[in-house]
Amino acid sequence: MGNNPNYQDTCLSRYSPENLVALVQEQVAEVLAFAAALSRKTELGHSEMAALEHLQRTGGEGLTPTQLGGRLGLSSGAITALVDRLEKAGHAERRPHPRDRRSSVVLPRAEGLEEAAQHLRPLAAELLERNARLTHE
Repeated sequence: MGNNPNYQDTCLSRYSPENLVALVQEQVAEVLAFAAALSRKTELGHSEMAALEHLQRTGGEGLTPTQLGGRLGLSSGAITALVDRLEKAGHAERRPHPRDRRSSVVLPRAEGLEEAAQHLRPLAAELLERNARLTHE
């Protein structure tokens, strides 16, 4: 793909805008179905999973509850309840903010991330296996 400068043109030229919209809608539906299945397996709701994704991407620095709530579009009361659930399940923890004594930082717990990864590894292996069988066409 990356080596062929005409790849995008040749691939996209086969589709009308309507076809592309339908493909994007199908992809979104599949992603939502995957998220729902993973939620059931991990016994976490969509908001909890999204929160853990945001926390994991901070590189260990964590987020304040206000920052996390802003990223998820949740009120302060809703984010407090969500963080409480994540703490109770062992997926996250609150710590005092290193530079602001009035605030706290929410961090993912390694155990919680590992538990989620256990559910994802078989899927990743299957995707790699299927990808290896694909041809350029």
